[in-house]
Amino acid sequence: MDKMMKPDSTRKGWLVRTGNDYLFPQGGDVGYTPNLADAGAFESEEEAIEAGRDHCDPGFVVIRDPR
Repeated sequence: MDKMMKPDSTRKGWLVRTGNDYLFPQGGDVGYTPNLADAGAFESEEEAIEAGRDHCDPGFVVIRDPR
């Protein structure tokens, strides 16, 4: 898992959305979930962009965590 991804939804940050899914921490790695509540937040926009490049197809979107 990316050490900067925060599974705790009470913290604000940046989310990576790809298609209908969000990135989320999964067993020491990164997985995908359609549920906003399960999405993992990144501490900075730059970290979220890097994770999107590493784990998503082109066209992913980085957004502020609205939770």
